[in-house]
Amino acid sequence: MVLERAEITIKPGMMDEFLTVLTEQAIPLTQTFTGIISFTALRGEEDADNVMFLAEWQSIEAHQESRPEPAHAKFRELVLPFVAAAKTTVHFHPVKSVRPA
Repeated sequence: MVLERAEITIKPGMMDEFLTVLTEQAIPLTQTFTGIISFTALRGEEDADNVMFLAEWQSIEAHQESRPEPAHAKFRELVLPFVAAAKTTVHFHPVKSVRPA
């Protein structure tokens, strides 16, 4: 498993429309991405114009294989018009995870 983190800043005044498009159209597409385990979108607390995507993939290779798929292209087509800036997307491998008893 690998965790992908992508962070974007939404253009001023467009967050409400973005969240509607994201939740109603873009996120459902992620269920069809090859190799995806889970997908979570989070909105910034300190900066409400920031959005983070966390995607669990079977592997980096699975993520790369999904990128040319039509659903992945449609996801980008839906999201990119709202993006003012983006940080570099990075991937992480788990070291250890615990949950309180």
